[in-house]
Amino acid sequence: MTKNQRILLGIALTLLIGIALTLLISIAIATPAASSSEIILYAFDQKPAVYESCTEWVTLNNPTNANVEIGNWTLENADGESETIPEGTTLYPGAYYVYYFPYQWLDNENETITLSDSEGNVVDETPLLSDTKDDNRCWVRNDSEWVFELRNEFVKPTPEPSTTPMPALSPVPMDLSKLAESGIVTTVIDGDTIEIEDVGRIRFADIDAHELDTEEGKAAKEYVKGLCEGKEVYLDIDDFHIIDKYGRIVAVVYSPYNETHRVNINQLLLIEGYAEAREYHNEFNPAVWMESPLEYVDMTPTLEPTITPWPSQYPAFLSLHAFGFLLTIIGLVAAIYLVRRKREG
Repeated sequence: MTKNQRILLGIALTLLIGIALTLLISIAIATPAASSSEIILYAFDQKPAVYESCTEWVTLNNPTNANVEIGNWTLENADGESETIPEGTTLYPGAYYVYYFPYQWLDNENETITLSDSEGNVVDETPLLSDTKDDNRCWVRNDSEWVFELRNEFVKPTPEPSTTPMPALSPVPMDLSKLAESGIVTTVIDGDTIEIEDVGRIRFADIDAHELDTEEGKAAKEYVKGLCEGKEVYLDIDDFHIIDKYGRIVAVVYSPYNETHRVNINQLLLIEGYAEAREYHNEFNPAVWMESPLEYVDMTPTLEPTITPWPSQYPAFLSLHAFGFLLTIIGLVAAIYLVRRKREG
């Protein structure tokens, strides 16, 4: 083999490698690896809070790095009833899709949901699960298990404004370390006593609302119901005695003020005139509440599901693509040079 032949062979191999590399990378870019079978049933609420929109919902999640068309997919309950996802619906990489049911579709006990694609193939299904709590806790997938927890971000927004207006005050923050317990308010007994699920009966510290047989007492109860019934509250429990002589937990209660803050209900009832201050032997001082701005707790809410974006493969692909293209150009230039040199010789 002559020297020129060896050079031409090298150029030919360079051209072939460059062209092959360019074609392979182009195919890889144009063909995303997506599988509809990887879409999962992520969460659902079969018994939503009665004080909210009362709308049942199911959330799907796309854990892949490619778009998946889920239009005309179906959701089927344990009774065999099905709902169809609207045509043209796309679930993007890492995204969530919430389907809100227009009526009561899920049973509260022993319910299961089956997700099928547009061809009827089963994509995912839940185990038999029950929910007897009138709140926004729901069943959420956690790896291979399902956990019952509060997830407000999937709840359908309620168009109605709160029936209990908050005062236009400038709250002051407090130390979060004071809060010992939290829970859902299941019952408002009167203007200064509530029941909290899995915690017990709570007596608002250092305030006294009017008795229920008075108009003032009824108004105070309704005000407290509007503030916290069915909602999650936080407690600053009295360190001196913890409970009173009736076995009720003595505490300052912090109820939702807006999406990010909880206010001191005890103080708010005093400011709004629904209760009177009563100084008891405990760690609290109602006189300070009356003289101070409204006290609040800044809670970090769970508003949006945290979606970790899949790293884009395109920059790496494009760099390799450019390398293959460069090899091709080099090979072409070298071939043209040798042909011209041979002609001139």
